[in-house]
Amino acid sequence: MTPADLLQSELRRDGSRPLLTWYDDSTGERVELSVATAANWAAKTANLLADEHDLGPGDSLALDPTTHWLTAVVVLGAWTAGVAVDLRKDAAEVSLPVEPAQFMRVVLPQPDALLAPPGSPTDIGVHTADGSLSLEALVRAAGSPPAGMRVMTTLRLDVVDGLLAALVMPLVAGGSCVLVASADPDRLASRADTERVTHIAGAEVPGLLVLNP
Repeated sequence: MTPADLLQSELRRDGSRPLLTWYDDSTGERVELSVATAANWAAKTANLLADEHDLGPGDSLALDPTTHWLTAVVVLGAWTAGVAVDLRKDAAEVSLPVEPAQFMRVVLPQPDALLAPPGSPTDIGVHTADGSLSLEALVRAAGSPPAGMRVMTTLRLDVVDGLLAALVMPLVAGGSCVLVASADPDRLASRADTERVTHIAGAEVPGLLVLNP
C-alpha cells in the first residue's frame, strides 16, 4: 500500500469530501481541495514529472515553497509516480513548484488520467539526512490514526512529521487536513472551531488532541 493507493481508495469511497484545506495567514488566502481534486492534481503532476522532467522511481525532487497547497499536491503527484521527495538540502535533481502560478500553467494542460507507470510500495518516498523511507514505510509510519480525524497542522512539508500530519495520516484515517502557513497563533483556536478540527500538530490549542506523527 502506498499513499497514492490510499488516495485512490478514498476517491472511490467519497471523492467529493474535503481532503486538504490550506490557509496562509500572511496573505489571508484559503484554498480547499476535495479528494477528487487532489487526485486530479496528483495525476497531472505525476504526468508532468514523467513527461517533462523524465522522472520516475529512483529519482527525487525538492520542495519550494515548503508550506503551500500546491506543494502538497506535488508531493502526492511525486509519490503517485514513485518519485521521492528529497528533504536533504540541495540534494534533489528538480525543485517544484518554485513559483506557484508558473507551476499551475505547466501542470494544468497535463492529462487527467495517470499515464506514467504508478509507483510501487518499495519505491523510495522520502530522503532525509538520517536515511530514506519507502512509500509503504511512510504508510506504516502513520500508524493507526483516529478514523475520520480532521487535523490542523502548522508543520512544514519539508520534514517527515509535516508530510505525515498533512497527507499520510489523513489518508490512512479517511480524514482530512487543515494546513496553515505562516500561522498566527491567535487565530488557531477560532479556525479550529470553524473548520471542525479534532486534532492538531505543530502547535497547541486547548480542547484539541495533539497529534504526534
